[in-house]
Amino acid sequence: MTTTSTMNGGPAALRLSSDRLMAAAATGRLDAETLATAAAFRTIAAWTLAPAPRDPRAHVRAAHAEARPYLTRLTRHAADHEIASVMTADLFRRLTRRPAAPGPDPATAPDPARYTYTPRKVLRRVLDHALDHLNQIDQWRAWQHHGVIPTPTDGWTSSTVTLPEDRLPLADADLAAWLWRIDQAIRLLAGHADELTGEELDWAPPDGGWPLRRVVHHVARCEGLYATALDEAPPEDALTRYQRSGRLLEERLEAARDREGDPSVVYVSLYGVFYAPQTAEREVLDLERGLLEEHRAEGAR
Repeated sequence: MTTTSTMNGGPAALRLSSDRLMAAAATGRLDAETLATAAAFRTIAAWTLAPAPRDPRAHVRAAHAEARPYLTRLTRHAADHEIASVMTADLFRRLTRRPAAPGPDPATAPDPARYTYTPRKVLRRVLDHALDHLNQIDQWRAWQHHGVIPTPTDGWTSSTVTLPEDRLPLADADLAAWLWRIDQAIRLLAGHADELTGEELDWAPPDGGWPLRRVVHHVARCEGLYATALDEAPPEDALTRYQRSGRLLEERLEAARDREGDPSVVYVSLYGVFYAPQTAEREVLDLERGLLEEHRAEGAR
C-alpha cells in the first residue's frame, strides 16, 4: 500500500490542463456537461486527498464526528429541495471499474443516474449505508471462519433514486430521532470493526469482493459525501464548478506535499481504494486529456 511519493511539477501540469479545457469551453469546442464531468473528477480527487487515519476504525469515527455537524443543520434546508451531487452512476462505474449496465447510452439518456439529495435522503443514505456494511462485517467473518456464503441484503435504495418520503417535512424532533439512529448505527459498526484482527480486515473474499479494511474506509468516506451534499452543493454554472474544484484539488495536493512521509495518514477514495497523491493527480490529467481528445475527434468527423 503506497500512500506517499515525490510529487514534482503537479500544480503546473494541473493548471496547464485546466487552461486547455477552459479555452476549449470558451470557444464552444467543449460543452458544459463535459466541463462538469471534469469538475467532478477534480472534486472526487480532492475528496480522496483529505488525509484519513490509517486505521479504518479510527477513520469511521473521525468521519462521523466531521459529518455530524452537517447533519444537524439539515432542517435549515427546504424539505423538498433536491440538489444534484457531482457523483453519477457513470462515475461510480469508472471509480469501481464496473461495466456499464445494458440499456441506453447514459450520455444521451435522461438523467436518472445522477446522485441527488434532499434533507431526508441524506439521513436515509447515511443510516442505510452504515447498516448495510455493519451486516457485511458480520457476514464476512462467518464466511472467512465457517465458510458461510453471505446472503445478499439489498433492501436499501441508492442515491440515484428519490423516494416519496425523501421529500417529506423534517421537523427538529424528526431530525433528533434520525441522529439518534445514525449515532447508534455508527457506534455499532465501529465497535464490530474494533473486534476485527488485521487478518480479518485484509482477508480477500474468494469471489473478488472487497476486504473489510476497504469496506470500513468506504463507509467513512461516503458519510462525508452524503452529509455535505446540501451545505456544499456544487455551483450550477459548469465553469464556476470547474474552477472551484481546481482550487480545492490544488489545496489538497499542497497539503499532501507538506505531510509527505507522515505514517499516521492515508489517502483513500470514496470506494476505499488507497492512493498516492500523485496517482490521484495523474488520473485527473489522464481524464482531462481524454476529454479533449474525444472532442477533437468529434470535431474532425
